[in-house]
Amino acid sequence: LRAFAYFELVRYFGTAPLHLTVVANRLEAAAALATTEQLYAQVEKDAKEAASLLPPKSAQEPGRVTSGSAKTLLGDLYLWQKRWADSETVLKEVVNSGEYSLMLEYDKVFSNTSDNKNNAESVFEVQYMEGASGYNGSIIYNFLPRPITKTELAGITQTSNPQDLSGEGNNIPTPDIIAAYESGDERKDASIAYITLSQSLRANKVYPYIKKFAKPHAVHGNTGNNWPVYRYAEVLLLLAEAINEQNRPGEADDYLNMVRNRAGLLNTSASSQGDMREAIFKERRVELAFENKRWFDIVRTGRIQEIIVPHGAKIKANPLDYYFPDGAVPPNNAFTVLDPYYGLPADESALTPSF
Repeated sequence: LRAFAYFELVRYFGTAPLHLTVVANRLEAAAALATTEQLYAQVEKDAKEAASLLPPKSAQEPGRVTSGSAKTLLGDLYLWQKRWADSETVLKEVVNSGEYSLMLEYDKVFSNTSDNKNNAESVFEVQYMEGASGYNGSIIYNFLPRPITKTELAGITQTSNPQDLSGEGNNIPTPDIIAAYESGDERKDASIAYITLSQSLRANKVYPYIKKFAKPHAVHGNTGNNWPVYRYAEVLLLLAEAINEQNRPGEADDYLNMVRNRAGLLNTSASSQGDMREAIFKERRVELAFENKRWFDIVRTGRIQEIIVPHGAKIKANPLDYYFPDGAVPPNNAFTVLDPYYGLPADESALTPSF
């Protein structure tokens, strides 16, 4: 878990205080900032140790991390570092372990609010439990387009006490991701659905929403479906990438095609290393859509300017296509700061001399 936490921190911020022992109070938490390389080294050390100490999934209590979880994290780290052979080695251990398999149908991959958790495809997922115990989540409520009336919401959540939601939804599928699915890709209908919002300030009141996390539950705002961090499908795509970057596209396509075939698609037509690289990049976009992977993929492949700049220009030129209310436009400074890392948190900066 420490390896995972620092892997998140280094990817979001590039640097962070590196604590390896528990501190007694807030003042002792003011540590010097570690470099990216120091954080990567600690993630590798922790993940390796965890992989050797943790049991496999079949011998572990459901929901807890496993040797496969640690090895997948390690393989992901090596991919970020462009250590392709190391990534291939550890990810093949996950594949050859026999502990994981793809679910037969994509819409069965994601947990419901009370069942289908930690299924055959799950490598690591954050656990939630619906009810009054305090372990519940509210994933879909953060993502839904708004404003949405309780009647409209009830059709999605099927709760007994739906409530009107105002404000702004933070993860509405864009026209770009919708268009990214190939014809016949079963993941599209499993991932995205549509709803008409009667109170919308747009002439076209039809909005897409993320269907694969919209699971029926009993009480408003109280969900129990888990959040996927690593799935076996991603292990296969990571492995395909690691192999292809060693200029073996004919072997990489075996793992890519397993993911494509499950989605109802034919084998990839990519054969060269460059074409295979792009095919894997595109496959990750639709297979892992809305699972918080896309930004990291763009950053680690050095494609921020190539992808985000024209994306921002499209939004500025056609705000209605991106669900802005009629007459509203993005601010002038939108898409002008495109750094690979977030700035360090101001609240933390005020509490430590190290920032």
